[in-house]
Amino acid sequence: MTYKIKKVKSTELQLLKDIGIKTFLDTFEDSYSEEDFQSYFDSAFTIDKLAEELEDRNSETYFYLVDDNVVGYFKLNIGEAQTEPMGEQYLELQRIYFLKEAQGGGKGANVINYVVERAMSLNKSYIWLGVWKHNEQALKFYKKHDFQVTGEHRFVTGDTVDLDLVMEKSVKS
Repeated sequence: MTYKIKKVKSTELQLLKDIGIKTFLDTFEDSYSEEDFQSYFDSAFTIDKLAEELEDRNSETYFYLVDDNVVGYFKLNIGEAQTEPMGEQYLELQRIYFLKEAQGGGKGANVINYVVERAMSLNKSYIWLGVWKHNEQALKFYKKHDFQVTGEHRFVTGDTVDLDLVMEKSVKS
């Protein structure tokens, strides 16, 4: 099995929308009401919203492919595109999701390695992300990859407001 990380193109918006919704549902299927999911998807995963994000020079969205099949995606933000005002030394890993059946096997580690290289190429000192404080598997994964909890921020899904943990990793050599 070979993997590839490739930047999402504007002609792939429907695929991005589909995998974004599917992976979010896979990850949080027991956590929110149908109404909360729909509200979140109506704000975060419309074709127009995704097109706007792709056109933002401070954001980059990538597909993760295995044997040329898209099994996940992730999004990076710098500058004003970050969901919190972290400053110019930071790169945000806003989303990293894989299809349930594709999780494991080192894919997340491959993404983290790619993100570290991307941060260094952009002369950033830190990578940060928000992770749901009840997602034990994700917390364990990020800690294994040297992310440390540095704070909290709000994540809104419909009418539900969750407190996510903010985690950071230094990429200085």
